[in-house]
Amino acid sequence: MPFSIAGNISRFENHSIKKFEKYFGIILSEKQFAKQQAQLIQTSLKNSSGAIKILNGFSKPELISLIFLLTQFGDVILAEAPPDYVHFGNIPFAIEWTAGHCMVPLEILEFLSFEKIFRDQNYLFSLIPMLSLKEKKAWIKWMEVDVEAETEKELNHEIHHHCRLLQSPFQGKSFIHEEDFYLEQVWPQGKNEFVDWFYKGITPFYYAMQELSRIEKDPFKIHVLEIIKAGKFILKKEPEKFRSKDKYKLVGTVEGNTPQLRKILYGWEEEKKNSRNNLFWSNT
Repeated sequence: MPFSIAGNISRFENHSIKKFEKYFGIILSEKQFAKQQAQLIQTSLKNSSGAIKILNGFSKPELISLIFLLTQFGDVILAEAPPDYVHFGNIPFAIEWTAGHCMVPLEILEFLSFEKIFRDQNYLFSLIPMLSLKEKKAWIKWMEVDVEAETEKELNHEIHHHCRLLQSPFQGKSFIHEEDFYLEQVWPQGKNEFVDWFYKGITPFYYAMQELSRIEKDPFKIHVLEIIKAGKFILKKEPEKFRSKDKYKLVGTVEGNTPQLRKILYGWEEEKKNSRNNLFWSNT
């Protein structure tokens, strides 16, 4: 899974760091504090020409390769990927952190997540940050993940990572073929106590889904709950209309509709850690 450059320079192939430094006009060193590295990277991204302009400069094979990488939750093993989807050599957003393993570092993933184009196309990595903090905390709790994220961006990353693990068995498939559907189509208002708590603003959506998952017996609705939990579909509020009740859709995510190719799990992905590991985010 992706991790940050800042605080982890020694984990990257030297030629990959040099490519990143050259493109963004910075110099990174292991002698720098992680906070210094993070500030350099953030400043360079802020002062860049912008993600869309950079993307527009890619060739078609490069753009397809980056999109493929994003659909794979930001990291791939080159040997497992189709040859037409691994043109990463000149892409500054893609880094071969060790031989044969390419990823989008967390700093870049966060940078891209703010772009409207990714939100509008329903990329999970871009929609997770749009949820309220209460929703994120309820979601990670439903996943039964014991994490003490010190910042909200850490929580975004943890949800993104665990969605990948939960989605893997689905291989991009689902009984639901619609791109999106209204929440009321499955759980109409006034028909279910737990979902009504959400409609009334009493509890977060993901808390209501967790409570519902404990008692639901209908096979189809159980499947709907499973794909919501895994982030194959994510809650999205409809634009507000004058004198209209709030309406919510569940939209299919790009990652959720794409088979996950990576078969190998890295050691840190399997370990249950009791303390925070700076492999994921630098201490900034």
